[in-house]
Amino acid sequence: MAITVYPPYGSSSNPSYVITNTENTVSAPWFVQVARGLIPGVSSVNIFGYQASVGTSSGIPVWENTTAYTFPASAATLTIASTSASDTSSKSVLIQGLDASYNQISETIALNGTSNVTSVNSYFRVNSVLFTNNINVGTITFKQGSNIVAQINPSIGKNQAAIYTVPAGYTFYGNRFTGFTDEGGGGNNYTIWLANAKNAVTGQNFIVAQAPFFGQYLIQRTVPFTYTEKTDIQWQLAVGTSTSPCGVNVEGILISNTAT
Repeated sequence: MAITVYPPYGSSSNPSYVITNTENTVSAPWFVQVARGLIPGVSSVNIFGYQASVGTSSGIPVWENTTAYTFPASAATLTIASTSASDTSSKSVLIQGLDASYNQISETIALNGTSNVTSVNSYFRVNSVLFTNNINVGTITFKQGSNIVAQINPSIGKNQAAIYTVPAGYTFYGNRFTGFTDEGGGGNNYTIWLANAKNAVTGQNFIVAQAPFFGQYLIQRTVPFTYTEKTDIQWQLAVGTSTSPCGVNVEGILISNTAT
């Protein structure tokens, strides 16, 4: 049997792919087939950031901490530990990141409570960490020396960091960007959204989509915003006064530069 996959603006006379499936026939939109892993060279990217106490300082991404995020200067192994002895070897975390050449690497590590365990791979960037089974009791930190490169807060199971680096040989196309804040409106009480991106190849550093908002920020693009390979991206928020819980959701697709 075959699955006919249409691009977002395609037609029945011009299908994008016909994929053989020996079990059943499924007709679904192109983006659904991307999520199912059925489009060669294309994968979905969903980034979630949350911080319960975003402050007025700029230059801080929405992640588990209220401090600026420091990208590693070189590739190195990670030390992983929990604040709870209950996070034992029966619980494992999947690390997804990039090596020194920005190539994608990953591994699954069993925890050892409050004692450090060390990754096998050396990571230059960490894009995602998540539990593969059960749920964490304590705070799980992933460090290079004293630098926290990823964190999972208690009972969450995955990092909530609006931080991403585009792998070598790929381009990230972002099509939906949302921000949420509990800050009250009026006067100067509004939240500032911005995306800070720096490309390791060209050295270009730019801030885009900087805008004030109250309650919810939404960009839903017809033409996706393009981030080239080896670009470090941080989606940052800063509130007008005091502190406020804030969240960021980013959606897009990662496409191999050699995909046809």
